[in-house]
Amino acid sequence: MHTGQYQGKARRICTQCRYIHFVEPRIAVGAMIVESARILLVQRAFAPEKGKWCLPAGYLDVGELPEHAVAREVLEETSLNIEVDSLETVFGDASGRGAAVILVYRARRISGVLRAADDAADARFFDLDDLPEIAFPSTHDIVRRALSNASVTAPPTAP
Repeated sequence: MHTGQYQGKARRICTQCRYIHFVEPRIAVGAMIVESARILLVQRAFAPEKGKWCLPAGYLDVGELPEHAVAREVLEETSLNIEVDSLETVFGDASGRGAAVILVYRARRISGVLRAADDAADARFFDLDDLPEIAFPSTHDIVRRALSNASVTAPPTAP
């Protein structure tokens, strides 16, 4: 393999068969979970943005559907089982750091007791008008959306 130009970009190209290796962009998923005008956020245990708060989120695994990935990430970071309602928005990031595409889903809790786990140092619901230090532009945007959205998901009722 050597590095050569293909379609105006530097690419790894096999010198024998001319196979072109394309680097795949990373895709992340996140959950917007709002209950009683409070949004679920997790505190980051690791860099980047260690100590700041963001949506429960993480990378999509190969062969995994985005809706399954977001449910997995929420369970891993918050110990909550969710139901995915709809795709809220898609963010793009061309910086080359982290995910190039972030799919944010609107979801609701169906079971579980909120407890931080995996790479989350803490997990809490915050009043939309009293938020902690936010980690990423995508989280800022989702909070703005939650503030402007009139329909708020209610917490599950006990049987």
